[in-house]
Amino acid sequence: MHHTAKRLAAGAFSIGLLAPMLAILLATATPVMAASNDCTVAPGLGLNSNYGEVIGVDEGNWWDFGWGSSSDDDLLSLRSDLYVEVELRENHAQALRMELVPGYSYTFCIEFHTDPNNPPTDEPSGDVYLLSGSNWDAYQRNYEEQGWGMTAEDIEWIPVEWRDMAIFIPFRDSHAYEGKRSTTFSTALDSDNRGFVSWFDDGGDAEYFLVVDNWNNTRQNDALSVDGDMIVQIWVDVEDRLTLPKFTAYLIVGLLPMSCVIVPIILHSRYHAAGLEESSEQPEMVPLLEQ
Repeated sequence: MHHTAKRLAAGAFSIGLLAPMLAILLATATPVMAASNDCTVAPGLGLNSNYGEVIGVDEGNWWDFGWGSSSDDDLLSLRSDLYVEVELRENHAQALRMELVPGYSYTFCIEFHTDPNNPPTDEPSGDVYLLSGSNWDAYQRNYEEQGWGMTAEDIEWIPVEWRDMAIFIPFRDSHAYEGKRSTTFSTALDSDNRGFVSWFDDGGDAEYFLVVDNWNNTRQNDALSVDGDMIVQIWVDVEDRLTLPKFTAYLIVGLLPMSCVIVPIILHSRYHAAGLEESSEQPEMVPLLEQ
């Protein structure tokens, strides 16, 4: 019975050590970013105004600093697929406003097409950005300042760590796809990504903006405006995603130092217990040799 309890304790310790690592491998099996995934959105699916809204770059007041400048309509968390066609004029930009939440993987598919009413002479192409709410305000400010504000050459003189105060930064510094005729990418949230607590609203889910761009903004590698209008097709494929509980990180960080303390204690106790065990075997007497 004593040996069985020791084996059970050793097995439980091993499972506790390996389980978080296996859970992380399963969770990371779904990629956060994938540039080649196709959206599997049902044909004919439209845009439900409860889950998304198309707004122009010149709508709202960017100087309101997040006091609901983009829209007064509160959206529901995006948990199902959607599809929308956006009319993109020359030297303009549009954005799809959404509320992304943890627990889901979002795949975005965007295609630029020629508008037959005012077709461009070149191939239809543009820029695509995924922005947070604060960077959407910076993007609107960048648009309003074109012609007299900072240029891309001016931005090059600003240190990288200070540029987020002068220009907009794409979500996670990576979701910028410039000069594309079509593009596909995926992302997922690990948390609600709220950087502060607001005292002026109801603390709803954070807003994100999928921007399609047809003007020359202040980013160095962005595409120039095409001389015509375009129609942009946007698919958003939403899938459930395995999310680990937050305490998993604490377990992984704490297991190594805990094992450095627990393992020596177990070995020490087993070493001392070995000498206290009573043996049931009878000692054999060595017969004396006759002389």
